[in-house]
Amino acid sequence: MVAALGAGYLAVNSGLQAGTSTSTSIGASTSTSSIEPTSTTASAVSSSGLELRVDLNATTMEPGSMLAANVTLLNTLNETLSLPDNAAENLMNQIFAWNSYDFSCGQDGMASYVLGSALFRGHFSADNFSLAPGPLQVALFPMQLCGSMFVTQTPVVTFSPDSDNASISGSGIPSAPFTLGLSTTGCVGLPHGGSSCHSGSGLFGYWSPLVNSSAPEPFQYFTPGEYTLAAEDLWGDRVFAYFQVTKGPSPSLAVSAQESPFSSEGHPIIGITLADFADVPITSLNATLRSVASLNSSSYPFTFSVNSSDPLLPGQYVQDVRTLQGNPFDIGVSYPLTISGTLANGTEFAYTQQIQFVNSVPS
Repeated sequence: MVAALGAGYLAVNSGLQAGTSTSTSIGASTSTSSIEPTSTTASAVSSSGLELRVDLNATTMEPGSMLAANVTLLNTLNETLSLPDNAAENLMNQIFAWNSYDFSCGQDGMASYVLGSALFRGHFSADNFSLAPGPLQVALFPMQLCGSMFVTQTPVVTFSPDSDNASISGSGIPSAPFTLGLSTTGCVGLPHGGSSCHSGSGLFGYWSPLVNSSAPEPFQYFTPGEYTLAAEDLWGDRVFAYFQVTKGPSPSLAVSAQESPFSSEGHPIIGITLADFADVPITSLNATLRSVASLNSSSYPFTFSVNSSDPLLPGQYVQDVRTLQGNPFDIGVSYPLTISGTLANGTEFAYTQQIQFVNSVPS
């Protein structure tokens, strides 16, 4: 059996940059980069002692990198806290509708029934939230609206002391952390997540609305600008956290290459994915992958359907796949990929990126 291979996430502008938090508390997060990102926490504590909190591992990110985000409900008291699940009385609550944009109901245990979040492009707060557009579709497909799972009784949500562990009466589900880990769900080449479908790693893009029912939803990486992550609990508390996607040198492209698990020995199928992380469209794009051996060097060109009539727009990606002869690439060895093209303003670019194949799924 041929193992699937994948090149790690590669970009001219990789990693996170430092930024200034606009939220309620700031702390330095651990990073191997020479520039440490700034993490942030936004929270609100209700009169009951229940805290709604949003944690981001950075306040700035570059296109193509990932942002870790968690939404948590936490009992701040040193005693048990019990609150009624009053979903039936709070029909205007946004969380059930929001959950359809970022994950499936119940995938995080019972937390998704009392806790929700939504991601918006732009800066929004309690003062102007009514002007916010629809949430960005972080999940691959829109999910069915979440709703209260209880119809014959008013259940009670019980939190352990000083903890996010909670249970809901009548659910039959044991006590569990009421924390939602937010992540982009998608089956695209970037960023590298160790499998063909990247989920559970962090936020890095969203799915645009369908143009028609027969076409797949186009994927969009985050482009430069400010983003708002809003969270709300079942009892009407709401918090806002913010992050900025920065502009990098133009062009900033990322590369992913993988060998298909359907490959046969001696005929590897190599796919190259290029994403436009610049702030201008790209009107022509080519890539050449070289296999460098001790006795000879072979080149493998890749072409992409990008032109002035159909440019590659900021945040979008293209892919090309080739079936090769022999086994010219090895795991753990770096190979040069030369990327060239033209921006919409006429600027030409060319640079070489080293890529390395790694195991993406067990053999």
